[in-house]
Amino acid sequence: MRRAAVALLALGALLTSVAPATADVPTAPSTVDKSAKVARPDSPTSGRLVPALRGEAARAATGPELNEKFRKRGEARHATRASGPVADRPGTAGRQVGATSIPPWSGALHAAWGAFPNVNSDGAMATHTLNPGISIPPGNPDVVYAPTLDPSGKTCIEVTTFYWQGGNGVGAWDWCAAAPGFAAVAWIDATFLSKYSDTHLGPPAYTVKDVQTDPVTNSWTAYLFNYSTGYWDALFTSADPGKLTNPGGGWSMFEVYTEYNSATGEGYYCTETAGTLFAAAGISINVGGTWSLLTTTNSSVTPPGSVSSASLGCTGLSFSLPSANDYWQVTN
Repeated sequence: MRRAAVALLALGALLTSVAPATADVPTAPSTVDKSAKVARPDSPTSGRLVPALRGEAARAATGPELNEKFRKRGEARHATRASGPVADRPGTAGRQVGATSIPPWSGALHAAWGAFPNVNSDGAMATHTLNPGISIPPGNPDVVYAPTLDPSGKTCIEVTTFYWQGGNGVGAWDWCAAAPGFAAVAWIDATFLSKYSDTHLGPPAYTVKDVQTDPVTNSWTAYLFNYSTGYWDALFTSADPGKLTNPGGGWSMFEVYTEYNSATGEGYYCTETAGTLFAAAGISINVGGTWSLLTTTNSSVTPPGSVSSASLGCTGLSFSLPSANDYWQVTN
């Protein structure tokens, strides 16, 4: 019943959505060689919307708890614009590197690891892995945001890949709304995978570009690359000139909210995500019109060898930087 209701909401959202104005709206070719389609910052935009729930339909589909958790953690990180501790668990100390067991905890452990640009950019771009096989069952309280991309302090939109008991999706979070929340949600289903995923990282992956499109109004648009057409499709647009003075860089992270599972001695999500790879590759930022990969000069990453998997509530996690700092991986 819930999936049927979501489908009806999705249909209503699509019928009422209006694509951004454009002078060139291409027609998708009938036969496409996906291997020839490469996502680049300057690839053309289609003037079309990614099929997704939007507005109140997106908020309803993600639920009040998921929206509240995302809002609280984002406001805290936006306030500091720093990587901070790997684990954020009120009233407890961080775990030691190399820990092999996890003492029980109460409530939700909030923890993250990833790359943090140190410049206030005009946009970001990355390729994110997808794990459609993850199935977090009803009653499991955990949420995995991986990867999640936020370009800079002045951005309006954060794009996150999320896994929770309500389903798996790619969502645009509107930081410029009067009440921040999920403003667009595309479920990771067969239709999404056929259009927006490729396998050059190994598992399915999509490419996102989140850019400032008007420096005066501080308008931002998040795009997903359509591998079946070779064009960028718009996921969501938002603006707020009041954020132009916000300092600092953004982030590309693996992030979890997890509660202690006494049956396994770890966070609930460990079991449901076993055998999966989470990665963000080709992480780039736009500064003054120039796109550059993240490096050790323009960003920071806690060295993988200094991160304890126990700090994220799951001793099976491993962390790596195939390319510093534009490509990170977390495996379970």
